[in-house]
Amino acid sequence: EAADKSANEKNAFISNISHDMRTPLNAVIGLADLALQEQDPTVKADYLTQIKYSGELLNSLINDFLTISKTNSGRLQLQEKPLDTGELIRSIQSEIQPLAEKKGVQFLVDTQEMRRRTVLADQLNLEKIFLNLLSNAVKFTSSGKKVIFSVQDDPQGGEDPALIFVVRDSGIGITPEFLPHIFEPFSQEKRKGYESVGTGLGLSIVKQLVELMHGSIEVQSTVGEGSAFT
Repeated sequence: EAADKSANEKNAFISNISHDMRTPLNAVIGLADLALQEQDPTVKADYLTQIKYSGELLNSLINDFLTISKTNSGRLQLQEKPLDTGELIRSIQSEIQPLAEKKGVQFLVDTQEMRRRTVLADQLNLEKIFLNLLSNAVKFTSSGKKVIFSVQDDPQGGEDPALIFVVRDSGIGITPEFLPHIFEPFSQEKRKGYESVGTGLGLSIVKQLVELMHGSIEVQSTVGEGSAFT
């Protein structure tokens, strides 16, 4: 039964990823045909912009697919190096701030309870975790509302405390029915007005990376009030 379940999940995964790859690839091919036939430079430039967007979407999907594949097979190795925690927070903030400003969302970073120090960590995959969570938070938060990224030392951690990160938004929230499935691959809650163009792989990757780093992640959410990922 376990083998059958594993085979069915693998087949469903391949089916989903093939479908999601085909969508932006078809857009690239179709728009390239239109661009080749178009004489107006302005219209041609618009087609090229759309091709670039579809290409970036496809590239992002392939990267997500490779990350999932490597973590599932145990082949993803962390590249741990000395990392300044202050530099990590600044790097994440510089990526998210423009997204928040573009949407009119107030982005706040709170590190008052974090002691700046050097830790051994995989910066690229750490950033991948928080950029995923924070971009989602901005996406599902209305203009004029807040997204808060707080980082603190574990009060019970002694001289070498673990870090506790919280991504808190004041967005649409997650229904109690969907909450148990939020970290499953390809799972996306369908909410009117918030249809996502993503693949539903982001949070699954986040959970796998967190567990690979021997961390934990949990979420609390109230519909209409927001969510907090810790």
